[in-house]
Formats: sequence, C-alpha cells, structure tokens
Amino acid sequence: METATRDDAGRHEHLGVAGTLLARWPTLVGLAVLAWSAAGGPDAHVTAMIIILAAMCYLAAAALGSRRSGWVVAGAATVAVVIAMATALDAIVVLLVAAAAFAVYGLLRGRRIDRRELGIQAAGFVVFAAIALTAMSVGPVAAAYLAAAAAIGHGVWDIVHYRRDKVVTRSLTEFCAVLDLGLGVLLLAVTWAAL
Repeated sequence: METATRDDAGRHEHLGVAGTLLARWPTLVGLAVLAWSAAGGPDAHVTAMIIILAAMCYLAAAALGSRRSGWVVAGAATVAVVIAMATALDAIVVLLVAAAAFAVYGLLRGRRIDRRELGIQAAGFVVFAAIALTAMSVGPVAAAYLAAAAAIGHGVWDIVHYRRDKVVTRSLTEFCAVLDLGLGVLLLAVTWAAL
C-alpha cells in the first residue's frame, strides 16, 4: 500500500498544492471531522465514543479479513450511532454489541482470516473501550484526561498500523490518526486552560 500512496503523491505532483492536498485527502477529511466534532468545544464523552467506534472498525476489518472493509464499517457504525441517538437507544451498547458480533464472526471464520491479527485487534478493542467507558463514568476532569489518553493512545495505534500496513487501509489509519490525536490534544488543552 505504501507504493500506492507514493504513486498517488507522484501522480498529483504536477498539480502543485492541489495535488498535494489531493494526495493527503485522509488528513483533510480527518481535520474536517475533528473540526465538526469539536465545534462546540471538545467533549470527553463524544471523544470516548469515537475511540470505541475506531477500535471497533479495526476489529471488524480483522474479523472480515478485508482491509478495505474498515471504511465501510466506519460509515455504517457512524450511521448506526446517529440512528441510536435519534431513537433513544444507547449508542455505546450498539457499538459494543457490534464489536462482540464481529469478534465471534472472526473466530467462526477460522483459518480464513489471520487469527493473530484478530487477537491483537480484540485486545486493542478491550483496552481502548475500557478506558473510554471509564471516561464516561467519572467526573469531568478525570473524564477529559481518560478520553484524551484513549484518543492519543489510539492515535499511536493508528500510526503503528500505518507503518505495519496491515488490518485496515493506510488511508483509514491516516484519517484516524489525525482525528484521534487532534481530539486528544484539544481535550488536554481545554482541560489545562480551565484549571
């Protein structure tokens, strides 16, 4: 996939700034979603939910054995969260149930998927979800620190997966890293400014 990213950059090189922006579209989309997510000020609960959703996308892609499915799952999960919130369902429960379903599906697929990767993604999901869920159940300052830790931690996870070039596409890891790191840094900045 690194070759594809380099090819994209080379293909758009002759367009100058526009070509550079076109080659970095995941970063631009990540910045747009970051701006939208933090429009009313960064929110620890929203950040925590985004991290659970992001970790679930990695788990789903590993369970499905398809790197490109990460984007599809991200879109479907976002729609599911919006519908859950509009219908008074608990969006977190929807994400947790979906993650469990993907993990079971991956286990049932047996040797048709990389079980080691499924295990890594399941463990990552458990850790990130535990931190995010804890952030949703504590006071505002602790919530901000925990959600920021989950977001920055998942941002590092994204960077590691970008370098490994496994599980999900590099475009998703790039998008996710920008969003996650941005949310974490914004939460910390706002929290420190309020102290």
